[in-house]
Amino acid sequence: MEYLEHHCFPSWNTSCSLDFHSNYVNVLFFLYISTISVLTVCGNLLVIISITVFKQLHTPTNLLILSLAGSDFLVGICVMPVESVRSINSCFYMGKSHCRIFHIIMSTLLSVSLMNIILVAVDRYFAVCDPLLYMSKMTMRKTLICISLGWAASIFYNLVTVNFGNLNLTGTTVICFRECAVAFSNAWGSADLIVSFITPCIVILSLYVRILAVALRQAKSISNFTKKRVSQVKATKTLSTIVFVYLICWVPWYIGMLNMKQFQKSSVSVSAVLYLFYTNSCINPFIYAISYPWFKRSVKLIVSLKILQTSTNHFNLFHEDC
Repeated sequence: MEYLEHHCFPSWNTSCSLDFHSNYVNVLFFLYISTISVLTVCGNLLVIISITVFKQLHTPTNLLILSLAGSDFLVGICVMPVESVRSINSCFYMGKSHCRIFHIIMSTLLSVSLMNIILVAVDRYFAVCDPLLYMSKMTMRKTLICISLGWAASIFYNLVTVNFGNLNLTGTTVICFRECAVAFSNAWGSADLIVSFITPCIVILSLYVRILAVALRQAKSISNFTKKRVSQVKATKTLSTIVFVYLICWVPWYIGMLNMKQFQKSSVSVSAVLYLFYTNSCINPFIYAISYPWFKRSVKLIVSLKILQTSTNHFNLFHEDC
């Protein structure tokens, strides 16, 4: 750890002071990340409660939404509060020994989010491009297995990346997230960029190019659509929005990672792009609120506490406008 600290703060002889040395930019970042932290926790908690409590919402697609909401909720409650505190100045108040743990948690949760986005793309691919076999390919059991494997693979991969990928400090790039310094092996970092971002993006975009082509072809015969097919098209539009918002929020960060030595010289740029990165976890519930009438109805029932008064089986979340 001393090796890393020397590269980031060669003139520092003592630990970080707890005194606040803030300016208006730091205060704005603090207010922003604190606000989206609260919105992320509250919004995704409503999604989690809605899908968990109402049996009408227990579908393979909604299980993927639930998993995505779970990972976003954990980002909002575990990662964002730490970022809000250290946005005030350069201090990582959890202690230098916890820096490594914090980055394992952060990278794991973000990897889980990416894994969920890939699964959403696969789900939409089968729903639009192979609708006759969709029910057999995307069952509840298979979806649960895929989600479990996604979480397990993300945890395993990030533990390996942190503990084994960067053991050799020669040929490394030291990235300074304020007082929390992290070393990345240049060779491993390139491989990680391909595995963690480039390949998933190619897979996601390829699936959606295919989905778009099929959807446009089907739109020409929309008069022949059944109500169920129209519902699938609506779901595809909503989930496509989620995927592309996700990419918009993530791409700037990974572009910066390609030249981190130059990128990290501007702490404001690093913070701005990093917070855009986190903002994605806050946005999804608002997309659901705009697109899904069932989510609006479930939120009203939850907020009004009506779900405590009557069995949830008696509530009809699906009207004809859904």
